[in-house]
Amino acid sequence: MTSTSSDDCISCGRATQSGTSLFSDRRTTRLEDGTVLHLCGDCNERAISHFGRRPGQRDMVQIAARGAGLGLGGGHGGMGAGGGQGG
Repeated sequence: MTSTSSDDCISCGRATQSGTSLFSDRRTTRLEDGTVLHLCGDCNERAISHFGRRPGQRDMVQIAARGAGLGLGGGHGGMGAGGGQGG
């Protein structure tokens, strides 16, 4: 995962915790093991474009695990770093 903090976007790594400008637009999901995943609003919109729908839990796990390989574009790291399509 590219996140350095549990509140960082799993795609671009930008901070999404309470008090940041990205907090209100973030998409959050909690996995069965208690792990919480967040997408900032910009990366959520990119994921909607990529998947053709709002990203669900499985999509967010895929983004976290293979974010750079999805080639969705993004800030630093995550869904755009390295570009290309995942395999």
